[in-house]
Amino acid sequence: MDTRQLSPQTYKAILGEAGRFHPDLALRFGMLAKISESEADYIHKSAELIRFMQQYDDAAIDAVFLDNPLSPPAFRDALGHIANQLKTLEP
Repeated sequence: MDTRQLSPQTYKAILGEAGRFHPDLALRFGMLAKISESEADYIHKSAELIRFMQQYDDAAIDAVFLDNPLSPPAFRDALGHIANQLKTLEP
């Protein structure tokens, strides 16, 4: 699927929130849409990605960003904000 196929609520909750912190973080979540079969699948995969990235060490966090990486505390804070937004989407 394409990110344009996401509902406005899902787009804002995930991509909008990620982009608020860093465009490269939004890019990671945007790429998930390409391998998602539906919006529900995209939401599920986004939650999995957050859980996975929450365990990144400093080097892995740095590798997420093409330029001006977030500090590890800011990265974890961003993931927490996105995770909270995901909760508003889940039934």
